[in-house]
Amino acid sequence: MLSNPINALLERLKGQKFLSEASSGEALINVNKITEKAGAAYEKIRYLVDYKDDRHIRRSAIERIIKRKIIFEKGEDIGFSLVQELIAGRYLANNTIPERATREVDRIIFKYKLLERHLPATFREDIRVRNILVSLIGTEIEEFFFPNNEDDFVAEAFYATIKDSVKVEGMSRSDMMQTQILIACYRSLFNTDDETLRYKLWQKLTASNWPLLYDEIEIKRVAEASPGVWEYIRHELNDPLSFRLLPKLYNDAIYFSVVREVIRAYGAESGRIFEDHEALTHFTEEFLEKNYQSQYAKTRSSAIRAVLYVFLTKSLLALAVEVPYQVYILGGLEYFPIATNIIFHPLLLFTVTMSTKPLGEENTKAIETGVHNVLSGENIRPIKINLEQTGLFNSLFIIIYAALFFIVFGIIVFILQRLYFSAASILLFMLFLALISYFALRIRHSANRWKVAKEDDRFVTVAFNIFALPIVRAGRWLSRRFSSINVFVFVMDFIIETPFKMLLHFSDAFVSFLKEKQQDVN
Repeated sequence: MLSNPINALLERLKGQKFLSEASSGEALINVNKITEKAGAAYEKIRYLVDYKDDRHIRRSAIERIIKRKIIFEKGEDIGFSLVQELIAGRYLANNTIPERATREVDRIIFKYKLLERHLPATFREDIRVRNILVSLIGTEIEEFFFPNNEDDFVAEAFYATIKDSVKVEGMSRSDMMQTQILIACYRSLFNTDDETLRYKLWQKLTASNWPLLYDEIEIKRVAEASPGVWEYIRHELNDPLSFRLLPKLYNDAIYFSVVREVIRAYGAESGRIFEDHEALTHFTEEFLEKNYQSQYAKTRSSAIRAVLYVFLTKSLLALAVEVPYQVYILGGLEYFPIATNIIFHPLLLFTVTMSTKPLGEENTKAIETGVHNVLSGENIRPIKINLEQTGLFNSLFIIIYAALFFIVFGIIVFILQRLYFSAASILLFMLFLALISYFALRIRHSANRWKVAKEDDRFVTVAFNIFALPIVRAGRWLSRRFSSINVFVFVMDFIIETPFKMLLHFSDAFVSFLKEKQQDVN
């Protein structure tokens, strides 16, 4: 018997409406093959020097194009050229997008221009406001072309299944707590980034029909309330509770991911599979067998891309910082520290990420059991979070952790000094050690996307985690604070991309011109 949240999910699927495809004879947007190949090659290079999770690259590309066309090129009615660039970058399929879709893109952009116009003057001048607006535009355009209503339905079923089992000491079941659980469900289930979550919360807090809202009076009302709404969203996205919940939801997210895959395959008919034990088991085993291999291959590809990104970044920093420091401050070059700083971190990232192995039958059986539990709503594990421990033990733990932090980094600095590393070389080594450790952990986590977590209390594992924890946490902090600092990205976006994309546009237009002339001759 299926649980209430799963039955509600199936009912919502039955009422799902899909965007209509292009009608027969309707004009479609076409990009010539040369432009498409050049554009796709550029996008690959662009995201080689700006490493991002694969599932976020598409929206990031939309935001980048919007920012360039609106902010730097001062473009109007950019829907057609934006779609052309997305096709050239192979984010949208060629000869499938009707021209009428570009008018909808222009309407979305115009709506946010109206929103910006009606924002309070002092608030509108904040540079962060423009970035938020571009993020919202990018997410809404992506959802227009790639609607993910089914993902929302599954995430909300996940939330409804586990919300009553979450107990947070010292916090009542307030709206804030419910929002934190929902955010944790999205992050654990889909690895949803803050930009997408901001849009979902924005829609929830302003107007549920926001994608269809174009009335200027209503938009003005939303704009007047925006400062408070955005501050609330910022607080919710940074609240530590959702991050504390993530590891607790890890296994349940795997089970609901299988539920999502059934829905992708069977849509509104998924209930028939959910209620048929043999059919569900067969689907799960077949899907996981294929996915283990594809996830393994995808992780290796991501690891190689990340290694190249780190190598390029480290080489640039060696030339820009280490070499001048040693030559002009120390009066000579020490080749070993420079070579170590260039080679060690990419090698570490390569070793850690490539050591992952495909999963097997035992893991598949554990997932099958978990899927049956979440579908029936039975055996849902209680989740307990203690937000703020107090007392002597808590103070003692903080002191021990702080001491461990200084011990780990102190030992590394001592070893580097013995190897004649300069102050600049030590700083860069430590900076990248923290970032790469966090980077490698994220890639390994992606590789183990379908691995059911188990308690591992072996001495070697516990000892390694204790000493690696300060480095990884430092890397996470640095990644969040300095993710926007990337010299390669600055060069690509502000110096190379605009003239390159103008050349591609000219090339596409010229090829179309030649085709017309050829038709005249025929």
